[in-house]
Amino acid sequence: MKAGAEVRADDELIRRLLDALPFPAALFEATRDDFQCLGSNPAFNRRVGLSRSGPAGGRLSDMLDGPQQERALQVCKQVRSGRQPGRLVVRGEGGQDERPILSSFDVLPVRSRGSRVSHILMVSGGAAEDVPREREARETRLRERADHLEELERAKSEFLNLASHELRGPAATLRGYLSMLEDGTLGPLPEGLRQVLPVLQAKASQINVLASEMIEAARLEERGMELHREPVDMRELLTRLAASVQATAPHHRLVIHDRSPGPVVVSGDRLRLEIAVNNLLDNAVKYSPGGGDIYCDLSSVKDMMLLAVRDTGIGIAAEDMPRLFVRFSRLAAETMPDVPGTGLGLYLARELARLHGGDIVAVSGPGEGSEFTLTLPLDEPAAR
Repeated sequence: MKAGAEVRADDELIRRLLDALPFPAALFEATRDDFQCLGSNPAFNRRVGLSRSGPAGGRLSDMLDGPQQERALQVCKQVRSGRQPGRLVVRGEGGQDERPILSSFDVLPVRSRGSRVSHILMVSGGAAEDVPREREARETRLRERADHLEELERAKSEFLNLASHELRGPAATLRGYLSMLEDGTLGPLPEGLRQVLPVLQAKASQINVLASEMIEAARLEERGMELHREPVDMRELLTRLAASVQATAPHHRLVIHDRSPGPVVVSGDRLRLEIAVNNLLDNAVKYSPGGGDIYCDLSSVKDMMLLAVRDTGIGIAAEDMPRLFVRFSRLAAETMPDVPGTGLGLYLARELARLHGGDIVAVSGPGEGSEFTLTLPLDEPAAR
């Protein structure tokens, strides 16, 4: 009699404990393969669609219909043998909108004093029908974020177009007056002005290059860029651009090493190739603020032209290399906030190189300077 009273007391304690839980829960005996239910709370019963108040004493399979029975037994056996938690999804009765409720349960092993699993506890924090709804909400948020990012990208492209056109007008006027000063159209120049005129012309050219970069970046985004190919002498182009950059960088010395015995001619869009090369030279100057030599090694290997631009500046950390050619990315903005630029230069240079069938690769290390190598296919007569 005492043993029976203790069992009834244990059953009552289990029911009270389960009823006190704020979430669906049920306890099953795990020593037999039918997993007898020792108790469940009303929330659990409602979740699995049971009409009676509680299935205590019943089997797990009695609580579920059809294919769900086999799946539930399989999960419980796996939890019992593996002594690791599992997950079970069951379909209950329809909710307020008459749709069946999918419920997700954590199936937890309860061990006896030894390592054997003596009981199985099923608990649920919410209906699995919420999972698709949460997924839909998450997908909606992702779509909204994607739309927002697309709108930002569109705004950036529109800004690039607008700003570049607004810059080009004043830049053209400035360059026109500087040309008139240089050729004497506006009369003789004071010696002081004559000395600074090359610097003013170089700065005006930089403004024009900046406007061109912004336009080219916008065209790349809009897939509206067309290359106007012609034979381009890369030796002449490099020499001319290096002289222009040198005029605005008195603390640097641009050194050209011409290692190609023959002509270095590519079939390309002259304006776009000038932008790419100028950006490499300008980048080398900007990121070696202490001055020093910048080496431009021009060579050719078989049917490819190689132009390596090497500086002795601050270098680039390994973790920053993946962002090197990303549009609007400025790696030294925090450590060198005074460095001018839009973050378009290297992005545009590599994209233009790739449009020509070439590429740009970089090698660098912190405090070791950087080397950017532009490769382009040689024009067929030059390659021969």
